[in-house]
Amino acid sequence: MNYSKIYDKLIIDARVNPKSDEYKELHHIIPKCLGGGDSPENLVKLTARQHYLAHWLLYKIHRTSNLVHAWHNMSRIGKGQDSRTINSHLFEYCKKERRKHLITQYSGIGNNFYGKTHSEETKRRLSEIHSGKSYKTDDQIKEWIEKVAKKPKTKEHRKKIGRKGFVMLQNIVTKEIVRVPYSDYRLNSSDWVNPRKITPEKTYKCLYCDIITTPSNLKRWHNDNCKRKPK
Repeated sequence: MNYSKIYDKLIIDARVNPKSDEYKELHHIIPKCLGGGDSPENLVKLTARQHYLAHWLLYKIHRTSNLVHAWHNMSRIGKGQDSRTINSHLFEYCKKERRKHLITQYSGIGNNFYGKTHSEETKRRLSEIHSGKSYKTDDQIKEWIEKVAKKPKTKEHRKKIGRKGFVMLQNIVTKEIVRVPYSDYRLNSSDWVNPRKITPEKTYKCLYCDIITTPSNLKRWHNDNCKRKPK
């Protein structure tokens, strides 16, 4: 069977004669693991069922471990994905094919713990954790907070985690979110906008002062912490 031909037909049909389903998923025509990018030419909106079939066909064509993992993820049915059709035979076949790749990929030197063993101290600590016992006392935790968590940050650390001079942007096509300098070229692209323009943050009204604000502000300054709350 010519799976490449079937895949091409599915993609063309989705572009020329798109389904009327309200729920659609963005699909990379050439997968990223095969060198595909995020350009609009390489993206197409598919229904949940089309998306599942697309990844099944991609695995049948290329048979790589990355593609079998992607196909396996398509077996999960979430909100809005009710139209995704998965029969028991396809599900079983997917699990078996993924298992083959996992065995090859993570056996021997592919396993990051290959040739290593836990020390007796580590075994003891793991045993305490899994038996419900904490290997750190409350005093030890408090000591760590004082010495490590509350320790003043160095200038290098502050510079590394600081947000001054940076802006958060989201791609309207791929939904990728990045934090870049204000001078970054993406600011001049209509494809990159403030994430709040795509997904506005929900707002709520305070119970006592009728201020409408975001959940974080509401929790910190309003409702039970509102200055106008009757005493």
